[in-house]
Amino acid sequence: MKGRLKGTFNRVINGDFLTKSKTQNDFPEAWVQICGNNKSNWSFKQNPWKMPVLEIYNTTAIRAGIIQLPAASLSLGPVKEWLIKIFFKGDRPKIQAYLRIYPISSKGDVSKPWEYCFGIGLEQEQIKQVISAGPDVDSLRLETGILGPGSLSIYKIIAYSLSPNRMTRRVKQAKQEVYPISSIQTIGEIIKPIQLAAPIPLKIPVNVQASVNADVRNLTPIRDKVQVFGSSQVPIATSVCGRAQVEISGHGFYESLEDVTASESVSSTITRDVSALYRYSFAVCNYGSHSAYVQAELSPDGIHWMAEDHQQEVGPGKLVVVSPEKFLRYSRLTYRADDLTKLRIWVQAQN
Repeated sequence: MKGRLKGTFNRVINGDFLTKSKTQNDFPEAWVQICGNNKSNWSFKQNPWKMPVLEIYNTTAIRAGIIQLPAASLSLGPVKEWLIKIFFKGDRPKIQAYLRIYPISSKGDVSKPWEYCFGIGLEQEQIKQVISAGPDVDSLRLETGILGPGSLSIYKIIAYSLSPNRMTRRVKQAKQEVYPISSIQTIGEIIKPIQLAAPIPLKIPVNVQASVNADVRNLTPIRDKVQVFGSSQVPIATSVCGRAQVEISGHGFYESLEDVTASESVSSTITRDVSALYRYSFAVCNYGSHSAYVQAELSPDGIHWMAEDHQQEVGPGKLVVVSPEKFLRYSRLTYRADDLTKLRIWVQAQN
């Protein structure tokens, strides 16, 4: 057969981690770190005799993972039904892996992400998730990683469309001749099934008598389940398999911590996606003997940055809070000092 059938190849850019990043040290191209804290660690291994693997070690952060660069997002085109496959392995049973999918419209607007959670064991296994996007969704940005403490190995991320292949099959069928039945004298004459050319009304009175004994047991949430099916996103949003998508309202707390050493050159903290955070602040404590200077920066894409407000001085033994007033999707804190001095930087937020 000439040509490749649509839907049989991976559409995730560098989803097999074969290409190493030219800008990031020891990290796959088209992917960046997300969440985690100073105790989290990302290790990228490329062995010529084995499948490339990205290992994430997490101890205290709520989640730690990787996310596609905006330019590497999965372009859907006219096909809205997709299958996502990810190959995982944990360092112990019941490691919690997650998948976040950010729908992006043709105008560039990003909706609230779809979230999925999976239990991973000691053996390498693949998870599958069917995605049904709306007509206004132009692309999807994928994020995956580990929830809670533990170690997770990610080997490959695959996505392909589920549109049917256009194939023509010609099947020859034998002709069947149908002979009409003119009349039926009694019901007893029909001994074996026959094919009727047209329905023949039979006026036969039928009386049915039956007794029904029903035993209705008490329902329990563990043994009994109810699935709610919906045809649109309002009033109940459901997945393609009929599971209701429920949003839990309320405030949650997020915190991360970095210990750094400031010098005369300007450095920055880890880039964070703050789009899902209600509000957040940086707190900087100077443990050294020289003054340091800090300033918040904001970015719409994680590449182009602008300074927020003015630099703040952090004297020796002092604590300074930096709270950005403007909003862009990505945020970080830059720092420098007249001489080497140790800083501890917190990020605390409500989401």
